[in-house]
Amino acid sequence: MKFLLFVKFNTGLMHNVVHNKLEHVLEGVKQLMENDDLDIENENLPSTSELKERLNKDDDFCGYLSNGTWFHIQPQNIFEIVK
Repeated sequence: MKFLLFVKFNTGLMHNVVHNKLEHVLEGVKQLMENDDLDIENENLPSTSELKERLNKDDDFCGYLSNGTWFHIQPQNIFEIVK
């Protein structure tokens, strides 16, 4: 299954990328945090298992960072169960 990560930066710039694994999506979000010197421990980023549960319950996930950047994660095929 593939996952779309859409990011809207606090500067107004937008970016999207497709990842093959959910773990890679979270690593991408963590990299954004590191690039903006955000403390990963203080951000409310779900674990992989929490995100899988959320995506199986809902069809997407939207997260917000303390600097105003937000991100949206959605499975490419929203009708499949995330394994």
